[in-house]
Amino acid sequence: MEIRIARPSDAPELADLHVTCWAETYPGLLPAEEIARFDRDFRLRQWREQIARGGSRIVIAPGAGFAQIGPQREAALAARGYSDELHALYLTRAAQGRGLGRALLAAALGPAPGRLSALVLGGNDRACRFYEATGARLAERRPERIGTAEITDLLFLWDAAPRP
Repeated sequence: MEIRIARPSDAPELADLHVTCWAETYPGLLPAEEIARFDRDFRLRQWREQIARGGSRIVIAPGAGFAQIGPQREAALAARGYSDELHALYLTRAAQGRGLGRALLAAALGPAPGRLSALVLGGNDRACRFYEATGARLAERRPERIGTAEITDLLFLWDAAPRP
């Protein structure tokens, strides 16, 4: 399967993939109205802005998934040497279980991977197992509110470059 750096013309595909993956992954973990709030128009604006802004590495496997790694957004983690953050890694359900997640992670890491962090929605057990299999450890549980939902974000840290 082709994996490549996302181009501006990929924003519609990224939006479609993002909406599909949320619809497949988060029912039961997030309220339906929260999933629906992040519709295709929202995601299209998001991806157009992300690609135009630059500063992160966005890779796409057309029709299957995408990943984005960028600079660490939390100063405390950056100060501890976690210079990069996995902002997103999504695969459609049909694309899961074939090694594509590892390939997307490797492509998004680029040639000189460093220490990395990621936040995962509590209850997303498949993602947690994947991150642990690539060398991450669960470092912290963080309560959060999204809309009306009380959720838990799980902070995963890779103390060395991930093992895709």
